[in-house]
Formats: sequence, C-alpha cells, structure tokens
Amino acid sequence: MEAIIALIISLSFPLLLAVYAFRRRPENNPEFPPGSFGWPILGETIGFLFGKPEKFVHDRMKKYSPEIFKTMILGEKTAVICGPNGHKFLFSNEQKLFTAFRPHATQRLFRSYQPKTPPPQPQPETVRHEEAAMIRQPGFLKPEALARFLGSMDRTARELLRDHFEGKTEVRACPLAKSFTLALSGRFFLGIDNPNRITRLISYFDDVTLGMHSMVLNFPGTAFYRANKAAAAIREELRRVVREKKEAMQSGAAIRDILSHMMTAGMPENEAVDKIMGLVVAGYSTVATTITFLMKYVGERPEIYRRIRAEQMEIAGRKKEGEGLEWEDMQKMKYSWNVICETMRLTPPLQGTFREALTDFTYAGYTIPRGWKVYWTVSSTNNNSKYFEDPEKFDPERYDRGEGSAPYTYVPFGGGPRTCPGKEYARLAILAFLHNVVKKYRWEVIEPKEKVVGDMMPTPQNGLPIRLYHI
Repeated sequence: MEAIIALIISLSFPLLLAVYAFRRRPENNPEFPPGSFGWPILGETIGFLFGKPEKFVHDRMKKYSPEIFKTMILGEKTAVICGPNGHKFLFSNEQKLFTAFRPHATQRLFRSYQPKTPPPQPQPETVRHEEAAMIRQPGFLKPEALARFLGSMDRTARELLRDHFEGKTEVRACPLAKSFTLALSGRFFLGIDNPNRITRLISYFDDVTLGMHSMVLNFPGTAFYRANKAAAAIREELRRVVREKKEAMQSGAAIRDILSHMMTAGMPENEAVDKIMGLVVAGYSTVATTITFLMKYVGERPEIYRRIRAEQMEIAGRKKEGEGLEWEDMQKMKYSWNVICETMRLTPPLQGTFREALTDFTYAGYTIPRGWKVYWTVSSTNNNSKYFEDPEKFDPERYDRGEGSAPYTYVPFGGGPRTCPGKEYARLAILAFLHNVVKKYRWEVIEPKEKVVGDMMPTPQNGLPIRLYHI
C-alpha cells in the first residue's frame, strides 16, 4: 500500500505543486484554528494514516496549540480538539453542535444498499434516534442481557483455548484473540453456534477494518480495494445466514439474537446485512487488539501475571465443578480490569472518531465553520505526563492512585451520548478470556521487540508468538 501511494504521489507531484503554488493563499483569518491544510487534495492524510497517530497529534499540538489545530485529512477540513477540556466540550455538545461523521471510505464500505431515489437528509435529532434504536431496541447491550450471555462468553473462551493451546508449547496469541472475538460476535449478533463459520473470515474482517480509514482509491493494491472485496465476501456469508434464519423462524425457532430481531422488525435484507456487519466490525478490532496486547504486556511481567492469577483463582475457588462465570464474579476482577485499562492506555484499540459541525461554533477563541469535521483522539491525553505519571511505564496500580480519574483524561470508550454502547460487552468479553487463560496457562513473549504494524489497527507483525507453560 505504501509503495503504491508513494508512486501515485511521485507521478502527480509536479501537478500538485503547480496547483498548490497557483491556488494557495495565505490564511490570515485569525479566527480559524492554527495549523495547516497541507497539500491540495491529499492534505495531511499520508502523515495521519501512515505515521504514528500519537506523533501526528503531539507534533501539531506542540507546533500550533495544545487545545486545537486545523488540518485536512481524508479529503476533509478538520479541527482536532485536544485534551480533557476538548473532550468535555465535544462530548457535552453532541447533536447540539456536532453530529456523527464517518470517513468516506467507511460510508462506501457500509452502504451497499442504496435506494434508487436517495431519501431526504434526516435531521440530526432523527439520526440520533435511528442510530440509538438500531443498537438499543432489542436490549442486547444492556447489563441484564449481557449477564445472560456471560455463560456463552465463558464457554467460548474455554473452547478456543482448548483448540488453540492444548498440547502446544509455542503459539501465536493474535490469531487466537481474533478467533475468540469473532466467535463471540457470531453467537451474540448472529446466533451462530459454530465458531469456525465466522472465524474463517478473519482476513476479510481485517481488510475491512483497515480500509475504513483509507483513501478511496479503488484499484488493485490499495487498502480500499481489498476492503471492498472483503466486504462483499462477508455480505455473501451473512446473506446465507439470513436465509437460514428465515427458514428457522418459519419453523418456530426462538428469536435470541440481534439479526433475528432486525428481520422480525421487517428490515430489508440488504440493510440488515450491512448493519449487522457494521456491528460485528465495530467490536472486532477493539476487543481483539486489547486481548493481543494484554497477552503481550502480561507475558512480559511475571509479577503482574501472578497478581492477576491470584485474583482469578480466588474467584474460581468459590465455584462448584462445572459452574461458569456470573455477573457478580466480574465485579470482583478489579486488579484484572486495571491491567486491561493500562493496556488500552498504552495501545489504544481506537484512536478517536470524527464528528461534523452542524453550525459555526467557537472553541478556545477560534471559529470552526459549519461543515468542517471535528476529530477527537485519546492521543492528546493517554501519554501525557500532565495526567499520567511516567506515562511510558506499564503500571496498573496508577488507577488505584487516582490517575486517569480526572474527568475526560481517560476516555477509551468515548463519552457523552455517544459513549461506545458496546463498552460493557467488551469489558466482559476480555475479562472472561483473561479468567480462563490464567487458570490453565502461564506464558512468555518470545519476541519482546517484535515490530507493531498498522496504526489504526495495531498488530504484532508476527502474530505475537508466545511460549506456553501448562499449569
């Protein structure tokens, strides 16, 4: 991908330079945030996508302002709002000043169903209620529903650990994390009790995730081209699931998953397929990435492993033979959750998200015009020594000392009305996996300095090889 982008840039550079020199005018309007829109068309997209996200943000915070700067990424003039004050301002003004915005690549990937006549653009309030209804209507992400699904999470973790780890001394942790995450999604969202059916599509889900934040260049070799093909393959499998669901429901099968509820509500097949694919993708990379780096950080720190195992074995010791995890057990995993929080701070599974300005507004003395995009990112606080002492250190105990508890300094799931609705699902899934893996295994990271590739979806280059010790 990088080679192709470099070739495109090199071939078009003279033209871009001429356009840039001819059209560029100094922006003397002091009301706009400081910063640069970069090159015409490309803007600063290359640095945003292929540089380190933290470096992209920190360099511009230092150069322009620690509160806000302007840039142009993915074809959009964008204001990047930084720090806890910026997070508070954005999260507190959802649907007043901002509405959700998905990058153009994401829009293309998840809009295969298009009516012949485009419907009128809904008003922001309508958008908010439609999105909320899609996710919350069946109640699957509410605590009471997740409590009922906890047994399946526990069972899925045991099954996959048995299939991937049993009898082995060296394995790769990253593929297991992806298999676990997709197996859960198959059971939870689709009602599929065959883990292999969805997990065989792992490479397709990887391609879609990477393509969501890419330039819309639809020819072989580009991230978007691969994502488009992968999305088509996923849709085809989901359509087969829909047909099977229809037959099962006609035979009186119980409605226990989100896909079945969508179909019962009369949602068109293509729309249901697109929305269910969006839900699965939304929870895929975040959970899989966190589990992968959790295995890395814990495998490199024996003392932290021992403390996690002691906590988990105390919970397991109260169980009868064959009894699974329950809601009350998850609330007792306080140290384990601290370790997961520290994992997400050092390796965020989600860097940030975009909004669109609904109206002109002022922040930190600068004006952001209607239609500009607004980007918030955890990069402005997660590794900032103002909010986290010795921020490069992996220290789960910092949360017991109150670090990150100041409002809007630690927001791995966003905040405000658009706080990630899958936050509790992710918490339970990761804790269920951790509980089962430490009960039976100890591990060491074989390549501590293994290169991490991809910034929007960080992944150990070789899949995080670990050496297993059966307990």
